[in-house]
Amino acid sequence: MQVQLPAQERNWAMAAHLSALVAVAGLPFGHVLGPLVVYLVKGHESEFVAEHARASLNYQLTVSLLVIIAVIVGVAVTFGALVPMSATTGSDTTMPLHFAALWVAFGLGALAVLLGSIVFIILGTVAASEGRPYTYPFAIRFLR
Repeated sequence: MQVQLPAQERNWAMAAHLSALVAVAGLPFGHVLGPLVVYLVKGHESEFVAEHARASLNYQLTVSLLVIIAVIVGVAVTFGALVPMSATTGSDTTMPLHFAALWVAFGLGALAVLLGSIVFIILGTVAASEGRPYTYPFAIRFLR
């Protein structure tokens, strides 16, 4: 039997998920700051809100970590490929076709992560609105 939660608790839990979309507006790290603010402001008042805010925050931190790793790998691959090309061909640093294809694949992967994140945020929001717990797939549990 599921206990009916007050609407205010469900709304704050929904805000914990939806606030991650602040990054779409261009606020750097807004996807992390939104759930963090909900957790700090309302997490002590409701275990339900705290649970959803932690889930959202853990997922957003996981995505941030993956983006940082992807950028580091991308920069390393770019410089790792361009430096030898310029050394062997003089100043010509024309990108080979297979290298351009790698960057297209990287961009498509980033788009898939973005779209997947939006879907997971919507699923978390729906679960919160229905008073159910939600666990983001692939999220590292930084906060327990």
